[in-house]
Amino acid sequence: MIYIRKFKTSDFNEFVPLEPLPNDEIYDPEFAQAIEDSELAVTGVRDGKVVGCGGVHPIDKDNGEMWLRLSEDCLNYKIDTLRWVRDGFEIIEKTYPFKQLSASVRCCFDQSIKLVEYLGFVKTEMRMHKGRPWFIYSKRIERDKLCLP
Repeated sequence: MIYIRKFKTSDFNEFVPLEPLPNDEIYDPEFAQAIEDSELAVTGVRDGKVVGCGGVHPIDKDNGEMWLRLSEDCLNYKIDTLRWVRDGFEIIEKTYPFKQLSASVRCCFDQSIKLVEYLGFVKTEMRMHKGRPWFIYSKRIERDKLCLP
């Protein structure tokens, strides 16, 4: 079972990512701190090891950008990892007033593409970032089905 706790920026240093970014795209420490301060991010831990981190970064009151970084170890716990990600995503959908969520995935990150599509996101476009192609995925959140205001 994967234990969930509040995300800390230091969690990024606790694991080797399943699909690592190049050094010039690792992460911005100020942005990571903003994510931690937002309290819209969690870290998954199993057997004392970080399995991954994820959450949502609010863009405005109606839109959020989902993010997720999984460790290589998550492949040892595929069912638990999928359950953790799926359940966490459902909590975000049901708890926060976002009407639409998006996710950006490097085009060569096959595992991430499978996961974002498993979560119901649809590819809407491709953009170039630092000379590399990224797919943009989107998902509308249907409030009336969630019984929320």
